[in-house]
Amino acid sequence: MQNKKILIFCIIGFLFVSIMGALSHFFYEWSDFNKIIGILFPANESTWEHLKLAILPTILYFAFGKVFIKNANYLFALFITLLTPIIVIPILFYTYTAIVGHEILFVDIFIFLLSVGFAFFMCWLILLLNPLNKNYNVIAIIGLIIILTFYFTFTIYPPNFFIFKDFTNNSYGLK
Repeated sequence: MQNKKILIFCIIGFLFVSIMGALSHFFYEWSDFNKIIGILFPANESTWEHLKLAILPTILYFAFGKVFIKNANYLFALFITLLTPIIVIPILFYTYTAIVGHEILFVDIFIFLLSVGFAFFMCWLILLLNPLNKNYNVIAIIGLIIILTFYFTFTIYPPNFFIFKDFTNNSYGLK
């Protein structure tokens, strides 16, 4: 029964993060460029900001999901589910654009969905494991603090680096 509950949790998580992530692409513009919304959701067309499509929806899903899933590996599963798109999206995006020489919207959307799907597959595997050593929770907490620190800081103070650049208008960060 628990394995089925975990599978359902991960499938619903994939759907929730995919849909909310896709919608959140527009939240900053819909809010008339409200800075708080821009910190929480994508504020431009840079690769960094597109990673945010998966971050807040995943955190929200896990925050509410804790009510339904009681699992010793939950915190580590959250960390890996957050980290996976942060790694997978840039690798796939920069690989395919280096090969074809330009962005293709359909491929960008597919990469987002693939990375979220892979993240929740990893989540499923972690939640099925026997309870991990408590050190994994320490790693998860440190990792989550780092991700959240970068999440907020690099939107407000984006480094002058290509992953943070919005090439549609040659800008960085909030409008």
